[in-house]
Amino acid sequence: MKKYLSIPCLAMTIIFATFTFTTGYAHQVAELTTEELASQIGKTEAELKEIDRKIIAYNEAVESNPDDADAHFNLGVLYEQKMKFNDAITEYQKTIQLKPNFVKARINLSLVFTERNMFAESVNELKQVLKIDPANVDAHKYIGRSYYKTGLLNDALEEFKKALELEDKDPEIHCYLESVYYSMGRLDDAVTELKKAIEIDPQFKTAHLNLGFVYYEQGKFDEAMEEYEIAIGIDPKFADAYSNMGLVYCERKMFDEAITILKKAIEINPSLPDAHSNLGFAYWNKGLKDKDEEMKKKAMREVTIYKGLIGAQQ
Repeated sequence: MKKYLSIPCLAMTIIFATFTFTTGYAHQVAELTTEELASQIGKTEAELKEIDRKIIAYNEAVESNPDDADAHFNLGVLYEQKMKFNDAITEYQKTIQLKPNFVKARINLSLVFTERNMFAESVNELKQVLKIDPANVDAHKYIGRSYYKTGLLNDALEEFKKALELEDKDPEIHCYLESVYYSMGRLDDAVTELKKAIEIDPQFKTAHLNLGFVYYEQGKFDEAMEEYEIAIGIDPKFADAYSNMGLVYCERKMFDEAITILKKAIEINPSLPDAHSNLGFAYWNKGLKDKDEEMKKKAMREVTIYKGLIGAQQ
């Protein structure tokens, strides 16, 4: 099942009990086709080609003027969009060397560091931002995120509350707080924060997804399904919501329905590891229920795909 720590998203994956794996986070994308990359980052192939065109143009710009900080920054943004994180880091660092007070470059650099699990480096950049701009909301948010990812839940909570004091109408901050409360086992508080996020922005699909996740954990399957349906109503191609719905069907022993919805998730995003994991779970349980060995074989194939996707993202 998939849950996000707001945007940029940080997945918290619950793997079904039959199989156990070690998961990780995406570093540099390796050996993905244009179609696969487009699916993974939510871009069309035409949009990827446009990004490539811009990368060429900005590379020509910095070749002719290596001191063009804005061109380096724009290159960093484009490389980050293509998940070429090493290149993005290089360009953001060049930007900061040329313009030390370029706050956005430091924030972007911190986010890329986080994508590579370089949390100390991320926090360091964000603390530099706070020296430049002590009231920077994003700096507190993302310091809190790094603390959260390293298990410093109380420190994370403090940073998110500081961010909320500076900006109380940011639904993302409530989603960040929710993730801390969830990790602390404070599920009612988690629900409260997600409802606040949705009150601020009813179209915030991530908040609906996460609220469905918490309801699922509380055993409130009807409420969970309702939130996933709302998320899909906002974004009919929200593969994670379809994937999560599949597990609700599994909990209800409705394995045929689970298989159908999980295949839809994979149709939308073939590179979504959770969807393959959950489909394997559905196949496996249907195989046990019907004493169908073919279903068990299908389950193992999905597990193999899942492991391959997770390995490609590490």
